[in-house]
Amino acid sequence: MKISLVGLSGCGKTSIYATTFAFKKPEETEKFAPTVMYEVRNHPYLGLNVSIFDFGGQEQYRESYLEKTEVFKETDILIPIVDLHDRDSFQEAANYFSRIVEAFKSFEKRPKVVIFYHKYDSKNFEKELLEVNYQEAKKLIGEIFKDCDYTEYKTSIYDQEQLSMIFRDLLVANYKDLQKQVENAQDLLKKIDAKIIISDINGNVIVHNVSGISTGLQLRADLRDFISSCNTLRENFFRSDSVKFAGTTPESNREIHIYIFKYILSVLIMGDNLSDEKFQESVSQLLKDMELFAQLVVKAHEE
Repeated sequence: MKISLVGLSGCGKTSIYATTFAFKKPEETEKFAPTVMYEVRNHPYLGLNVSIFDFGGQEQYRESYLEKTEVFKETDILIPIVDLHDRDSFQEAANYFSRIVEAFKSFEKRPKVVIFYHKYDSKNFEKELLEVNYQEAKKLIGEIFKDCDYTEYKTSIYDQEQLSMIFRDLLVANYKDLQKQVENAQDLLKKIDAKIIISDINGNVIVHNVSGISTGLQLRADLRDFISSCNTLRENFFRSDSVKFAGTTPESNREIHIYIFKYILSVLIMGDNLSDEKFQESVSQLLKDMELFAQLVVKAHEE
C-alpha cells in the first residue's frame, strides 16, 4: 500500500508521520528540518507492507513532482494536509492540490483521498480563529476534491489517539470485513474486567483499553519487545501458527495471558484471576473473534 502525504512546507506532514508511526512525542517534532524532495518510509501493518511517501512542500519540490508526476503513481491513499494556523496559505495549497488532482486524471489508478485540516489545536494560536479558518479552508479545499472519493478530518499531533485511529481504519479497510471485527472488539473490551491490548506482532495497536501504552499506532517499546519474544518462541519452539502464554505469581492473583493467532495477531490480557472460569467465559467471544480476524488477514494475503 502506498500512502502519499502532500501539502505546503511546514503544514505538518513529517510530524504526523513521526507521532503516528515513529514513536515521537509532539514536542519532539518542533525542530524538524524541512523534508528535502520526498522521503519513503516502510511500515509493516498486519503483514501488509505500507510505504509512506512524505512529499516535501517547498515550491521547487512541488514543481518537480508536477513536472514528473510518475512519483504519485500507484498511490492508494492521498492525504492532502492543510495548515489551519496559516490562513494566508490556503489558496496556494488549493492551487497545488488542484494540479495534483489533474495529474491523477492521467493515471489508471485513482486513490482514496483523505483531507487533513491540520493543527486543529490552540498551541501557539488563537482558539477562536481555528473554527473560522477551518470553515474557510473546508469550503476552498472541498471544492477541489468534490469529484473524488474523499473523507476529511480535523487533526492535531496533540491528539495522537485520534490520528492513530484514522490511520488504523485506513489500513484495516484494505482487508475485507475487518472493520466490523474491530468495532465488535471495541465494544467487547468495554465489558471485560481486564486490561487488554490487541495488536499485530510488530506492535501496531489495533484496539485497547489501557491508557499510556502507545505512541501513535505503536506500542511502548517494552510491550513490543515482549510480544516479539513470545512470537519468536511460537515460531522456534512450539512451531505452531497459534499459541497461548500465561504468567502468574504466587504472591498475588495477578496474571498475564498472551495469545498469538496465525502468527500475525497478538491479544495481551492483564488482570486478576484470569484463569477463573467466569472470566474465561467473559473473554471467550473476544478470543474467537480475534482468531477469525487473524484468519481473514491470512486469507486476504493468500488471495
